[in-house]
Amino acid sequence: MIEIIAGDDSDYTAQLYKDNATFTIDPGATVNARLISTDRQTTYTDVLTCSSGASGADWANSLVVVSIAEADTSAITYSGLAVLEIQVDDGGKITFFGSVVIALGTIP
Repeated sequence: MIEIIAGDDSDYTAQLYKDNATFTIDPGATVNARLISTDRQTTYTDVLTCSSGASGADWANSLVVVSIAEADTSAITYSGLAVLEIQVDDGGKITFFGSVVIALGTIP
């Protein structure tokens, strides 16, 4: 399970599957992500835009990199289970959900 440390700059890799297989994400697609609560009632980050050019990304094989900056998570006071929501829009939207853990860092 991915551990997201509130207040850190980090890149997270997400392998997406459609019908149990990888797929091609068009390079012109819009891919967004957001960190949310498990009940989907609370958002912990604003919408984060993913790039096909991010280091480690391979959209031809539905491998997405979600970059989360310190500024995106520094206000989070919750620690525990959460969800990373990723939405791919390349002429039609498809949304993926992955379980993550939010941990609060102790070093300012």
